Amino acid sequence: AVVVDSAGRTASDTGTTTAGQPAVPEKPTAKRHHAVVHHRRADGDYDGLLLRTADGTTARFAGRDAYGAFAWITPGAGTGEIRFTIEKDGVADGPERVFDLATTGEVWTEENSATVRKARPTSAYPPQDQEKAVLHYHRPDGDYDGWGLHTWTGSADPPEWNDPVPPVREDSFGLVFEVPLSEGAASLSYILHKKEEKDVPDDEALDFSLYGHEVWRVAGDPAYLTPSPGGAFALDLSTTEATWIGDDTVVWAGDGSGVASQQLVYATEGDLTIDDGALSDEGQWLRLVPAELTEAQRSRFPQYTEYSAFRVDPRDRDRVGQALEARLIATQRADSGALLGATGVRIEGNRPEGTSK
Repeated sequence: AVVVDSAGRTASDTGTTTAGQPAVPEKPTAKRHHAVVHHRRADGDYDGLLLRTADGTTARFAGRDAYGAFAWITPGAGTGEIRFTIEKDGVADGPERVFDLATTGEVWTEENSATVRKARPTSAYPPQDQEKAVLHYHRPDGDYDGWGLHTWTGSADPPEWNDPVPPVREDSFGLVFEVPLSEGAASLSYILHKKEEKDVPDDEALDFSLYGHEVWRVAGDPAYLTPSPGGAFALDLSTTEATWIGDDTVVWAGDGSGVASQQLVYATEGDLTIDDGALSDEGQWLRLVPAELTEAQRSRFPQYTEYSAFRVDPRDRDRVGQALEARLIATQRADSGALLGATGVRIEGNRPEGTSK
């Protein structure tokens, strides 16, 4: 885990070496169980669509979601850059594309475009029904006979073990389960099973704040295939997806789901870069807490009224002036401290209103 001291310096709580010297922590990075490629065609025809990587791995676009179709592969240890093409009935559906697995495990592409989007295009996904959880379940062997879903915490009507929740349908990906939720449920506890055979040994829980209310799972792997943990932006310091509007407030498009924490990061000396999915140096942090734009802010910045807003934690506000003098980066992290998103911060005005330092 990563801890932050009163000066905004970060450190690991991993302890000391046997010689009594501080241990050098290993930087946490997001664990990529799968690489998922989403693809959209104008005609909506995804039959015969195939993903082919430069090393010869192939995968069908068996998944379906609101964006279009998706395929997935399981990369080997140490995999970095993934180059791939998409074929429709043996004919290339656009040029070769590429992405870095260290920065993202899930990307979005379109027919005849070289663009590879690293951040989830929220405009392509309609608002989810907050009153139910939807779980898609894929078995590589295609045998779904007898498999059902046992639920308890968060479920409006928990079933008996021998009478599990049945799937509402089966599609090209696999089984689809829909579970009505109890009022105010923050998560759903569940077990996928066939009589006494469990899909994975441990009980599972879907955290809605991290993954939303709809997920896709592959048999034997508790990590969700999609959505993968991730926030409003990708790991790309050449972009400026966040905006500082003064009054200790920063905004960006997209919600805060998929991340455990968000912060502003700066370095008092040198510059910060991204190396193998982590920052070259953890720098100094201004912790952020979710906030609502004030009426005055909405009036000054009407273009950001639909954006998510975050305010600097009161414990860190004495360093706002120092941070604004440096290159400011907005970051999003998993509960392990692994970096999920990083982008530059645009400063609205030379000295935003409300900044006293």
